[in-house]
Amino acid sequence: MINLAVFGNPIAHSRSPEIHGLFAQQFGIALTYQKVLVPEDGLAQAVAELIRQGARGCNITVPFKSQALALCDEVKGDAIGLGVINTLDFAPNGRVYGYNTDAQGLITDLKDHLKQSIQGRKVLLIGAGGAAQGVVPALLREAPETLHVWNRTPERAEHLVHLVPSSQLLARTHEQLDAQYDLVINASAAGLKGSTPDLPSRIIGPNSFCYDLSYSDSETPFLRWASGLGAPHQADGFGMLIEQAAAAFHIWFGLSPDTQVVRTKMLGKSNP
Repeated sequence: MINLAVFGNPIAHSRSPEIHGLFAQQFGIALTYQKVLVPEDGLAQAVAELIRQGARGCNITVPFKSQALALCDEVKGDAIGLGVINTLDFAPNGRVYGYNTDAQGLITDLKDHLKQSIQGRKVLLIGAGGAAQGVVPALLREAPETLHVWNRTPERAEHLVHLVPSSQLLARTHEQLDAQYDLVINASAAGLKGSTPDLPSRIIGPNSFCYDLSYSDSETPFLRWASGLGAPHQADGFGMLIEQAAAAFHIWFGLSPDTQVVRTKMLGKSNP
């Protein structure tokens, strides 16, 4: 039996155990995948205990993605330079490898399932924490016209922009935000607390697509806010969750699960 886990706070809402269970069924792999509520100062202890139990790896979610960097012997892929980790791989040689599969999950969901091109479009990223940092490099690789970052604390947005130098990437204050972005991505944790960012209504236009990295059984606070402003197209991050989980599964097992089968089973339809 292979042991996996996801660490977060909060964590009760996580669907990761179900997703990885369905992936494992496709390949006849016997695994347990537990979700663990970790105190804000308890990540290192929780990971050490999982390693002691002989686990294969784990996922890391809010608010621990930056803390997880200190637990890695080596960082790979999009996590390099940003230090935002959502997947740990416990290698047989005892080393811990850190990855971030969020970016791959987001781009796959947007392009393959939601049919949203990023190239040449005006994109607004709300938030500058670990979730936002993890997806910026991948968004820039898709060649948007602009990628603006807004955060309630402007200094954090500026810090993120300095981490990834690009002429397309700009921090914006409340007053500097453009009107009618093509794609508005919420990477803020405000929705987990039931609140929405204090943003001007002008950012939403008649053709804006609004995407929330968070997900919920009901409409997220951000998407409810966007709906109230007439946003015609929107999606939460459940599709991204499935796709980033598939990328993590491939890291651990070298296998690529059929995500469409899982989408259909969990969502009851082919597209979210």
